[in-house]
This record gives sequence, structure tokens and C-alpha cells, in this order.
Amino acid sequence: MFDKSTIAQLSELKTAIIASKEYGQGTVVGSNGRFGFVKLDDGRDAFLNPEKMQLVLPGDKVKVLLTKNSKDQLEAAVETLLEPAFKRFVGEYKIKGNNHFVLPDTKNFGRWIFLPPQFRAKCKDGDTVLCELIRHPFNEDGKAAAKIIANIGKESDPYFEHKLVVAKYGLFRYWPKDANEQAAACKKMAIESGDRTDFTHLPLVTIDSYSTRDMDDAVYAEKTDSGWNVTVAIADPGSFISPSSAIAKGARDYGQTVYLPGEVLPMLPDNLATEAFSLLENETRPALVCQAKVTNEGAIESFTFEKGIIRSRCKCNYPAVSQYITEGTTFSDDTEINNTITTLAEFARVRLAYREANNLVHEDQPDFDLYLDNKGKVDNIVKRERTVAHKLVEEAMLVINLCAGELLASHSAGIHTRHDGLRQDRLGEIKALLKEELSPEEFESVAESLATADGFKALVKMLRVHPTKSHIISPLKRMSANSHLSIEAKPHSNQGYAHYATVSSPLRRYADLSNHWTIAQILAGKKVQSANEKAVTRLNETLDNGRKAVRETEQWLKSQYVQAHIGEKAQGHIRIVTQQGFGVKLDDTGIEGFVQIPKSVKKAFDAKRMTLTVGETVYMLDTPIEITIAEGLPEKRRVRFEVDAINAAIEAAKTAS
Repeated sequence: MFDKSTIAQLSELKTAIIASKEYGQGTVVGSNGRFGFVKLDDGRDAFLNPEKMQLVLPGDKVKVLLTKNSKDQLEAAVETLLEPAFKRFVGEYKIKGNNHFVLPDTKNFGRWIFLPPQFRAKCKDGDTVLCELIRHPFNEDGKAAAKIIANIGKESDPYFEHKLVVAKYGLFRYWPKDANEQAAACKKMAIESGDRTDFTHLPLVTIDSYSTRDMDDAVYAEKTDSGWNVTVAIADPGSFISPSSAIAKGARDYGQTVYLPGEVLPMLPDNLATEAFSLLENETRPALVCQAKVTNEGAIESFTFEKGIIRSRCKCNYPAVSQYITEGTTFSDDTEINNTITTLAEFARVRLAYREANNLVHEDQPDFDLYLDNKGKVDNIVKRERTVAHKLVEEAMLVINLCAGELLASHSAGIHTRHDGLRQDRLGEIKALLKEELSPEEFESVAESLATADGFKALVKMLRVHPTKSHIISPLKRMSANSHLSIEAKPHSNQGYAHYATVSSPLRRYADLSNHWTIAQILAGKKVQSANEKAVTRLNETLDNGRKAVRETEQWLKSQYVQAHIGEKAQGHIRIVTQQGFGVKLDDTGIEGFVQIPKSVKKAFDAKRMTLTVGETVYMLDTPIEITIAEGLPEKRRVRFEVDAINAAIEAAKTAS
């Protein structure tokens, strides 16, 4: 037996040994071989030999012990599995003899995971399947196992891409029995509507696409001597769906309606989104109504929110409204409807001018509609230009969202959309760029306030009118933060707003539905419940997951579509520049591809300006360029473009060598 003194000495020795070791945390990264790496949080890479790699999976977050091996490489030994890479995953069904496996559809994942006999399904070799990991290799001496959840099918199946993406990103929409029962009850309550202010006398109109069924906003404006009284009515599911209900929990988990090409994955049950709460023409509906007084100059002078009953006078579509505004064509036999649209158009024009003078308004980016055939493949791509009708609706929605942001901020509540301007970790690089490009006086005028919303706005406005330096805006955008949801009422720097909180789409976005609940508490004089920070963090992750799913589906389908257009030339704009080449987005179809420049071609990359110089040509962001469609790579969800000048440089490099 050791005495107390010896035990204390041993404990101190153990502590000293532990303290002398170097530990780190990071993410496991696979390779084309059996070995791997841990991408440490501090930016370093630590080697994982094949034996240690056997205990983990690519994407796992781990705590590791760091040492140096015989090659003087930083090497890792996994001490703790902090977070598994995945629970559910998509992969390819593999059969080898009597054993069945799945190969996960993950980059640099060459490892087959065993499928125990009791967890297999009626699948064939090569089928794509959805699986669940039931045994992680870290806990089982390197022996991983999974079970089949669903057979997605083969790539030749109709709409295979959609099925795989829905499974891969967990976008299944499933409503339990109690949610369906609740939906029926909500529909009945919505029709009965309850005690609300009656706005049915106002000639409110909805303006949307021909095919839209989940209409969640209706608008009206009247001219006054001092400006406009603008009324925006938003569908009000929040008054009938309890935050703790099954439907609310489902909406929270789904985050928003996801629009895949040719397929809509709704946030709410269809009979609520398209029937009970949709602001259908000539149907009485409950609504959250915002009435705002806007001055002749376009400023929002005051606003109110209240629960109301409305009746949309007309379901208008974008092309007809746009044609009526720009060409004066006949629109409706109802004079009040015509007057409403005319007044809204005048309001929108003044309001836009006000925002251009006082906030930040960015150039419109076109959308593209992918039309699919009966197999789910792209048959045609149509560019959808933004019209004056779209801008009319946009200005009205901005008004209600800005008013909601102001109201929620005054109660330190709600879910806000914020944009933090320039990234803090890039400020040094940004200042160096501005110091090189601007005069000393210009640099001094913006340098100290770059990290603030007002400073960001002042910088962008100055560069937009600068005679020679407006091109700097493009790389600055790439060095800016992404917008995100937050429980803090911080500025939206990219738009130049002090506060911004969306309430205009509660049928499609959970953040908007949640803000409706909060506004209802404020209107009722109840204690306001603050949004949960962890829940909002999870919501941001859910929304990002949905965006990735949409992008992958579109890229996959487009990379198939271009295979019938190899060799065709097209016009586009440069969207991204790297050391290896540059990405281009085509003007007429929105197809994105990459121009790869081999190492053999001499080139110079400027990371601050995000330019790539090849010979005498400088390739920079947002500049027009002609490309040739060279190759579609569906398995990589990529398209390869070529540029004549780059091809000439490649040939010259071959000749020189």
C-alpha cells in the first residue's frame, strides 16, 4: 500500500506527464489511400496512419494526442470521439460473397461498412441505399456496422437525383397522425377566425406566380398628401398553431419550404399552406396586418400591427401586373384593383429611391427555372427576369419586415436576420488592399470604421461612385460575412438596415412563424418569450442544409443537361477566382462551371484582389467572358468550361516543354 505522500507524488507526476503532452481537436479527413489526416482547429494537419484511421470515419470530430513520427510529420492518435461524422448516410450497396456492405457517398471514403444479416434489405449490388450507423469503429476496435433504412434505387430510375438528395440531406416530410388531426382543427378555426379587426373593405391583392398556391401576403396602398398609407396583410397560421404542437415541432425541424427543381417540400401540411391559411382570392382569411405611413420621400414614418380579417380582391400574376404598369394595358374591370396596383407601383418607385439613397441596394440577380421531363431530367432552362411587379412586392415586404425588426428589437425579442459586414479575420487583408488602391485621404476616411455597419455602408457607397476603384467591391463581397439568423437585433450591414426580422412568409419559413408568435405576445400585452439561442443555431444549420441540397440537385441536373451541348460557346460572368482557375456562371441558363488552368501554365494569383493573370490577360470577379462548354461531370456535380485564350496558353506551355 502507498502512503498518502507517495500517492500525492504519483498524482503530481501523472499531471505533469499529461501537461507535457500536446493535444488538439479537429475533423478527420480521408484520402485516396488507407491513411488519413486530422484537420486541426488551429489550421494544422496531423497524419493518421492506416491503423489509427481504421478507428474513425471521415468527418468525425475528435480529440487527439499529437506527436512527431520518424518522417518529422505531425501525427495524431485519437483519444476521444467528440462527435460522429454522421448517423444516417447514403451509400452504394456492395455484395462480396456472402457478405453485404455499403460504401458511403462521401468524398475520399473508400471503406466498406458491414451490414449484419438482420439489418439488410431486398437490395441488389449497386443499389443506392439510405443507412444508419449502428456501430462506430472507435468503440468497436475498428469494426463499423450499419443497417438499411430505405432502398433509394438505381441512377436510371425516374427522379433518382431527387430521391437521393432528399435522403442524403434528411429532407423527408412526414406528419404524424396527431399533426394531421391538428391541421384539420386549425383549418376549421381559421375559417371561424375569432375576434379581429375587419379589413375586408380594403381592395387588397395578392401578386405571385401563376402556379403559386401557398399565398402568404396581400398588399394595398392609398395616396395621402404626406405620402402613402401602406397595408400589408400576412397569412396568420401562428394564431392557430401552438408553438408546442406537433405541427410547430415539424415546422421547426424542417426550417422552411425547400424548392428542389420540379418538386416542393413544404414546411407545413399542404392543406394548411395552400388552403386554410393561403390568402385565396375572394376568401375571408385571418391575417397579421401591418399598416405603415410612408412619407413622400419614402421614409417609414410610423407603423402598427394588429390581428385582422382580410379578403383578397384579386390573385394577380407578375407578367400581367408588370405589363399593366409599364404599358398601361387593360388589367381588371374593377377600378379599385387598378388603382391599388397603380398606387403600389408609385409607392415602390419612391421607396426604392429612398433605399438607394439611405441604405444599400444591390444589382438584381436573375433566377432560372429548370423544367423537367417525366424522368426528372432537365428539358429546358428559362431565365426569369425580375420585373417591376416583383419589385413592387419586394418593397412592400421590406416595409413589413423592417417594421417587424423595429418592433421586436424594442422588446429585445424575436429572430433577426443580421449581416456583420466585412469578416473580422480578413480586416487586416482588407485594409492592406484599400491602402494600396485608395488615396491616403480616402483610406483615412474609411479605415477606422470598417468593422461597423455604418462604416461598411460608407465604404460601399464611396466605391460605387469612385471613378476608378468600383471594381474593388467584388472582392470585398467575397470577404464579407454571410447573413444568418440571430436572437440579437444587430444590423443587416449588407442592406444597410439597423434591424431586420422577417415575418412575411410564415407558411414557408419557421423564423417568420416564430416571429408571428412573438408579435402576438406583444400585441396581447403578455410577457414576451425570448427565442432560444441553441434553437436558432440549429435552425441556421437546417437552413444551410436545405440550401446545400438545392444546390447539389441543380448542379447534378445541369451537369447532365450540358452533355448535349458540348462544344457550344456561351457568355457568362466570372463568379469565383482561385489559384487553380476561375468559375463562370452563364448569363442565359445560370449554369456554373470551372475553367481549370494546369500547373504548366505560368499564372499569378492576387488573393487580395481575387484576380488571376495569365499572360497579358487579367481574369477578375464579375467580368464578362465567353466560354466553351467542355464537359459535364455528373458524378462530381460539376461542369468544365474552356476559354480560347487559356487553351492557347496551355498549348504554348506544352510546346515550350
